[in-house]
Amino acid sequence: MPRFNQTHPVVPVPMPHRVAEMVLAAMPEPVCQAVMETEDALREIGRFRPLASAEDRVDFEAELGRLAAANKQLAAHHPNLIVAPWERAA
Repeated sequence: MPRFNQTHPVVPVPMPHRVAEMVLAAMPEPVCQAVMETEDALREIGRFRPLASAEDRVDFEAELGRLAAANKQLAAHHPNLIVAPWERAA
């Protein structure tokens, strides 16, 4: 059996909706809200070009603040749930 390493990248497999629902059902409500806030903030951060205009910079900073607030809630539940802006999915 081949060993998976850098020559055989691991391909992410999408999680079925039912499994995601079961995972979210086991989490406290504030943590579920923080997960959704994190996903929304990451999506918005990906939309902005930080150096485009003053308005975009302000919006970009606001989304980073939203991400930081959601990460604070996630870290209180479990430190491994924190997401950095550069770790967003492609």
